[in-house]
Amino acid sequence: MTSVEDLTAELADLREQIAALTRARDEARLERDELCAAIMGMPAAVGVMTGPEHVFKIVNGAWRDLEPSYEPLDRRLVDVIPPPLGPRIAAALDRVFATGEPLVAANVPFTFPGATEQTFLTFHYSALRRESGDIFGIVFHGLNVTAQLRSQQEVQSLNSRLRTFLALAENAPDSIVVAERGQITYANPAFRRMFGYGQEGVGTPLLELIDDESLARLGAHRQEGASPGAIRALATCRRQDGSTFPGEISTFPIRDEDGQIDAEGAIIRDLTEQRRVEQERQGLQEDLIAAQQRAIRELSTPLIPLAARLVVMPLVGTIDSVRSEQILETLLRGITEHQAAVAILDTTGVRSMDEQVASSLLRTAGAARLLGTEVILTGISPEIARALVEIGTDLSGITTLGTLEAGVAHALGRRARSKRRY
Repeated sequence: MTSVEDLTAELADLREQIAALTRARDEARLERDELCAAIMGMPAAVGVMTGPEHVFKIVNGAWRDLEPSYEPLDRRLVDVIPPPLGPRIAAALDRVFATGEPLVAANVPFTFPGATEQTFLTFHYSALRRESGDIFGIVFHGLNVTAQLRSQQEVQSLNSRLRTFLALAENAPDSIVVAERGQITYANPAFRRMFGYGQEGVGTPLLELIDDESLARLGAHRQEGASPGAIRALATCRRQDGSTFPGEISTFPIRDEDGQIDAEGAIIRDLTEQRRVEQERQGLQEDLIAAQQRAIRELSTPLIPLAARLVVMPLVGTIDSVRSEQILETLLRGITEHQAAVAILDTTGVRSMDEQVASSLLRTAGAARLLGTEVILTGISPEIARALVEIGTDLSGITTLGTLEAGVAHALGRRARSKRRY
């Protein structure tokens, strides 16, 4: 029979065991609470789903912050996340639940109600097992990678643009350079060809590419601007060997993310070929103008041989001093060339005649008479006849007839009389 002392000792032992179990329970609760607090406070979305239908049992604040309207506890995943995304995630979780193999789903897109942009999360799914090894749920860890993904996309876009602009610069026919603190840090192949530099072009002072006069002109352009900006000006450019060529230079500031100028860009175009083409075009234009002027003179003062030793010059339009000289020159040359005895000046098409024009015609007739040629003036209109009388023009020594037909008949009759006389 057990003594009182034995019972007392056994009771004390039980009390110690109970106290130890209580302490272990409290420590386990504390660890659980600390673990739950850590999970709940994690910046990543963490939670637990149980059963083959993936019912949410635990979610932390980060999950709730993604979309407060998503109340997941005790609800199936497909009821919390609408199609088409929910069923796709459930299908992936089915494999984890069936095989126990962990799964990583990267950059899963979420479009939350009222959001204008998608949110991307990368999930890690792991199976939860009992002591027996049976799978009873899945723990998930979702990290919001939206900012990271946007940054990657921006970097990719910038790299794509950089490749595009680098290809443009490397294949451009104009020189393209970038200078930092006045020293060239980038030069495209066209620069090396245009200025005669090899790879040593990098490090060359930008100002060495332009002569002093052009530098002064560029400096004046800079002073005219209220703030640093793009400048475009003509300049005399200097090659590495000291030779020069005409160019057009465009400079512009290159700014950093804060808007501060940290470099200067320049595009230089060689105008040598353009200047040569312009000079050729100007020469051709001058030749064309000269040819047109010759044609106009010939058309405005035509000399027509009608018969042996008979020429006619019909005058049309307005006669000024320049044209008067053309008339005199053409008539005297034609008289000599055709050995004309009679020259008819027909003024039917002349619009007006002043004292200067009349004096010029008289001078022309006088010069023709010195060559032994009779001058007949035809086609004088009543208005011109009145004007000649008013200005007192002396037409003595000049035969005047009303029409060109009468003038031609008079000249032919004179020639016939001369033949009969001889």
